[in-house]
Amino acid sequence: MKTIRPLFAVPTLEAIVDNYEEINQKLLKELDTIFDKESNKRILSHKWNEYQWTKEKHSLGYTNFDPTKPTSLTDNHNFNFFFDHLSQLITEFFAQLDYCGEWNYVNGWASVYPKGAWVPLHDHRPLHWSAAYYVKTHKDCGNIIFTDPKEYALSNEPENTRWRGNVMHSVEPTDGMLLIFPSYLKHETLPNAVDEDRIIISFNIQTTTSPSR
Repeated sequence: MKTIRPLFAVPTLEAIVDNYEEINQKLLKELDTIFDKESNKRILSHKWNEYQWTKEKHSLGYTNFDPTKPTSLTDNHNFNFFFDHLSQLITEFFAQLDYCGEWNYVNGWASVYPKGAWVPLHDHRPLHWSAAYYVKTHKDCGNIIFTDPKEYALSNEPENTRWRGNVMHSVEPTDGMLLIFPSYLKHETLPNAVDEDRIIISFNIQTTTSPSR
């Protein structure tokens, strides 16, 4: 008997959230308020790693993510309806991974990508799970790209093998799509190629107990 086993897959969730049209309408109203009131917006694209801030809605994209401050959408009661709505879906995802312990939202933030805006390759370590929810999308607004975490394989596997490390997986976003992935998984986005904004809500999750199965 001869068997090729693709071991150690990386589990991710890709789902369209129920009632996303109604949810996204509410989110857009709340996010307009957030970005109109908050003076400091972190600039995206090639300025992401420079930690530059602006009071304007910058053409390179902008976010209210600030690692130096405890502010978070998960602590804003105006977004409770959104995070509460996702909780059952997240719990079901973890159950499919045989994890039935406790989990909690760590933080959440919104990002707006106008035409040409993007975010470079990064991860969310040392947290456990991360997510992106798409509030507003359009065709060619910028795919999210995940990179195979088996980086060591670049120097240990022959080129052009089927499961060679550093393979990239591209996901085309649509309205109401939720992606959940391990926080160590590196990801980036392509530039938005259309005149309409791409708007997402990102958040991190921490599991708090050992699996019960």
